[in-house]
Amino acid sequence: MAVFVLIVLIVIGNDIIGSNEKSAETKSNLTTPTSSIADKPTVTRATPHSEVAAPVGSIVRDGKFEFQVLGVDRLATKEGLLPQEQPKGEFFIVQLRVANIGDGAHSFGAGFQRLIVDGKKYDATVSMADDNWLEDINPGLSIEASLTFDIPRGAVPESIEVHDSMFSGGALLAV
Repeated sequence: MAVFVLIVLIVIGNDIIGSNEKSAETKSNLTTPTSSIADKPTVTRATPHSEVAAPVGSIVRDGKFEFQVLGVDRLATKEGLLPQEQPKGEFFIVQLRVANIGDGAHSFGAGFQRLIVDGKKYDATVSMADDNWLEDINPGLSIEASLTFDIPRGAVPESIEVHDSMFSGGALLAV
């Protein structure tokens, strides 16, 4: 049994290392749409794992995924399959487009994404009842994911740190 677990960890590690090699290429549009995908973004190179967030409307890459913020919202409660969930502060929703740019199916995990507020990282509030808590995306396809974060009331998020996997370097997008 221990040998099987070791083999699985080696396979996962190789997949993660391969995904990090293609990390952090940034595309941006000359205009900065706040809630729609840019029609013809121009490609610009960014430093891998840059500390500076790509501007609103940009497309960034981390591993086998391309990410773009489509919009944001604030909510007092979160509705789902279970009774309404109440935030400890307030819910901040980030709509993302996630595209698989790899050669095979790859899993998107909402729990790997972080919202940056005043330099602090907030985890997404995910449960198995959420639509995008874990979703496979085939190559060349994309999904629109709605990520919910519980942040202090009135806080102003700066960016979202998007990740291909829990071990990837990540990329920053302004929100």
